[in-house]
Amino acid sequence: MQEHEQITIPEAYTRSVVAYEKGLLKDAVELLSLIIKKAPNFALAHQLLGVIGHQTGQVESAEKAMREAVRLTPDNSVFLANFVEVLRSAGKPEEAIAVGKRSVSLEPNSASAHSNLGLAYYDLGDLIEAEASQKRSLVFDPNFIAALNNLGSISKDQDQNDKAIYFYRKVLKIAPNYLETANNLISILIETDAINEATHLAEKYFSQHSQSEVLLRNRGQLFVIAGDFDEAETSFRNAILINDEAPEAYVGLAQVLYEKNHPELALLEAEKAQRLDPEQASAYHYIGMCKAQLGDIDASFASYRKAIAIKPTFASSMLAIGHLEMEQGNFEAARNWFEEASKIDRVHLSAHIALSRLDKTNEGSPILKVLEAAQTDSVSIKPEEKVALSFALGKCYEDLDRYEEAFKSFARGARLKRSLINFEPNSIEENTDDIIKTFTPQFINKLRSAAIESDQPIFVVGMPRSGTTLTESILASHPKVFGAGELNFLSKLFSNRSVEKSQKTGSLIASLSNEELSLRIEDFMDQIDFCCPGSPHIVDKMPANFQMIGLIHGLMPNAKIIHIARDPFDTCVSNFTRVFERSQYHSYDQIELGRYFNSYVRMMKHWEETLPVGSIHTVHYENLVDNIEYEAGRLIAHCGLDWDESCLNFHKSKRRVRTASVQQVRQPLYATSKEKWRKYERHIQPLIDIIGDNRIVNKHQ
Repeated sequence: MQEHEQITIPEAYTRSVVAYEKGLLKDAVELLSLIIKKAPNFALAHQLLGVIGHQTGQVESAEKAMREAVRLTPDNSVFLANFVEVLRSAGKPEEAIAVGKRSVSLEPNSASAHSNLGLAYYDLGDLIEAEASQKRSLVFDPNFIAALNNLGSISKDQDQNDKAIYFYRKVLKIAPNYLETANNLISILIETDAINEATHLAEKYFSQHSQSEVLLRNRGQLFVIAGDFDEAETSFRNAILINDEAPEAYVGLAQVLYEKNHPELALLEAEKAQRLDPEQASAYHYIGMCKAQLGDIDASFASYRKAIAIKPTFASSMLAIGHLEMEQGNFEAARNWFEEASKIDRVHLSAHIALSRLDKTNEGSPILKVLEAAQTDSVSIKPEEKVALSFALGKCYEDLDRYEEAFKSFARGARLKRSLINFEPNSIEENTDDIIKTFTPQFINKLRSAAIESDQPIFVVGMPRSGTTLTESILASHPKVFGAGELNFLSKLFSNRSVEKSQKTGSLIASLSNEELSLRIEDFMDQIDFCCPGSPHIVDKMPANFQMIGLIHGLMPNAKIIHIARDPFDTCVSNFTRVFERSQYHSYDQIELGRYFNSYVRMMKHWEETLPVGSIHTVHYENLVDNIEYEAGRLIAHCGLDWDESCLNFHKSKRRVRTASVQQVRQPLYATSKEKWRKYERHIQPLIDIIGDNRIVNKHQ
């Protein structure tokens, strides 16, 4: 500091500018502070100090310095233009507009002055004046890239995507390396499903700007679309390393973690985004999704509603509330939300697909007309939405007994869905072989040294769409039983962590010490108890837990295991004609579906031969439909419970149902689902051939 004391004010200012331009901001601030101490009315020093404060995020000090600079030289248009930016950062758009108008009056031919004024109007939400100011800027400089970029953003906010893309392209034609606009263009290309171009641009700019936080976020979104969630997670985490105060990066990470089936971790990231920006609607949306997945329905509803309160056109949250209402059995409330969402263009189709699930389709249905029109003109529809559309049309045609058209739609949807997922069918038999090899009677007995005594869990297992939801509903109607739905706790707790990803389930479990087994099973008990603290019994109806029966019997010997068996062709056709939210990747190809069913039969045969008689209570779906009172009585008795008449009124329950059976379980028991496969018999020969004699093995008695 002492060497600076001897220099003149002009020399000190010159040095401060040089230091600023070199990025030596600390040195620049030191010199500017010295100038102001010696010459408090030296406006240039206050102005540059304000600029530095603005650029380093010191909002209050920047405003104070810039306000003093403008006070000292009120007619300096450059100072006024910079002051507009500082006031915008301080969240004072009204004052920014007033200052911006004065700047324009002093320099009416200044493109930057008009553009800055337009940004202040933009902050205030006045898109009309914002657009007018940017256009006035172009009158004085047709190639002023800031104004062109701003017009792109304004057009985007007005849902004029083609216009926005035009402006962004124009900027990049003038200034190919203008990264802000490149990111804006990539973002809108993602929104408009121009994924190939967005990916090309993202990779082009990433080669030169790998430390761009916004570009990393854009790449993360592209990886999400491609289904590469590991790369997406890496991109969002790297974005956060660069800027840990960007709420959008945390929202992106929350989305990825949710898709990777870690709602508890996703929730933490969404909450970070919400704390950084309490007006971030997407953060509340993902909080809602995570809360719903974790069973906190009231909090989920509240979060979705908050997202809509912030952004009234936030259609994703409208649809989410509709689906939650449907799961709760509140079909009219669900209809209202879906109809409200249908008014928003970008989710018009998704809303009608959701509406198609609520009722049986009648001839002349307006919903069917919308779906058929979309199918006719499906070029612009996203692949995943095309899948949902095909399955929705299949359901509608099935309702109308138009089975030929129905199967064509289901098959079209299945083919497209299969093309979008990464699934190795050989893993079906490989995992089955590994479990059968591992779970010998001796190994199961060995597990007992880490076992717990609790009889709280009741497991309902079998093929998906075999009647597990119906069975859970009967059980959950008992006052001492809580139906928790399809829990993934077991599969997550006993999946690969630090081991090689290629290690199969059985081998992994065999590699765990007694201490590790005890910790994981205690963790499981804590997680299911969290679903309904204090409930005597909690039902986990994850169908795929048939693979875990040996583990359950060994570590939870007092837990009840209910196996639901149904006619193989009815089961498999019901799988093939449904699109699942996640997993069940074997369901979209008849051969792979048959292979999965055969592995399931082989697995159940192994458990029957390996475990003591009576370890598994098998319920045949067809018998349950034909004589519910008798079969329900046996089911309740097997669980060690006294009979309760409410178990026959399961369709009146208000509990949440989260599976594809959400509507069926709200109705009295019906027998129309028996032998339904015959409607499609001529189309499923590959499935019939591969299942072969296993139909006899699994047929009800």
